[in-house]
Amino acid sequence: MDSQLFQSLILNTSDVVIMTDATPYDAGGPRIVYVNPAFERLMGYSADEVLGKSPRFLNGPDTDRHTRQRIRRALRDGKEIRTEILKYCKDGQTRWLDINIVPLRDAGGQITHFASIERDLTRYKKIERQLANMALFDSLTGTLNRQAFYQHAEKEFARSKRYYRPLSVIMLDIDHFKRINDQYGHHGGDQVLQIFAEACQEVIRSTDVMGRVGGEEFAMLLPDTPMKSAFNLAERLRARINKYPYLAGDMLIDVTASLGVAECQPDDADFKALLQRADDALYRAKHAGRNQVKIAA
Repeated sequence: MDSQLFQSLILNTSDVVIMTDATPYDAGGPRIVYVNPAFERLMGYSADEVLGKSPRFLNGPDTDRHTRQRIRRALRDGKEIRTEILKYCKDGQTRWLDINIVPLRDAGGQITHFASIERDLTRYKKIERQLANMALFDSLTGTLNRQAFYQHAEKEFARSKRYYRPLSVIMLDIDHFKRINDQYGHHGGDQVLQIFAEACQEVIRSTDVMGRVGGEEFAMLLPDTPMKSAFNLAERLRARINKYPYLAGDMLIDVTASLGVAECQPDDADFKALLQRADDALYRAKHAGRNQVKIAA
């Protein structure tokens, strides 16, 4: 390829191009000897600001340590490497980059430089995270969806059984939710569900996990929690739910919930058995007048 044409390609490509010398890590290298305009546009640094520095100055606290080690080994061994890594721009923003680093050799076969071709993946990583969240979280309330909650709960159940640790579950159901939907419409009902989840999240601990397992039905997994503590938490939840300000449409309404509590027992064969006992307790709370907590038999 004509050298002028090649230079035009490097200058006008949207991909970042960084060239370093082959100075070893333990001598402070490799050191940047060239960056193209795409690097300056993406990372916010001018060429003059980065020449002579190691590309490591673009790393930050969230740059994966294992990825950095893999790159270091590849450079040390004179091998090509392709990977994804998080880098930091001049203004502190982060960018996910797909990088392909190749060694450049002279006529004698000695490595003199490394060239890194890098493509911005930040937008795709954001979409990837959004898709992952869609697979795990209920889009309306932000709690775990039914499938994700059950998957997490099965793991906690197995851990509880293996290490003989207490595990409790709370089932919660909004009282007379059909009336709310009928009176205020589904938009009003959705508002109540969102506020309900927010009220519960204010009470539970960071180690507790909340999931939406039905239309207006939620479950809470309480690791390392015996029945007495779980019941006390359920009562605090009931009181908080009852006192929280709820909007349905533009109306301020009262909302209550019924709760059932169960602790894992030796004869619980699986998590579904534990959850069923909590659900039975919830059913008794509903039939006893609602807005109360019942313990599984």
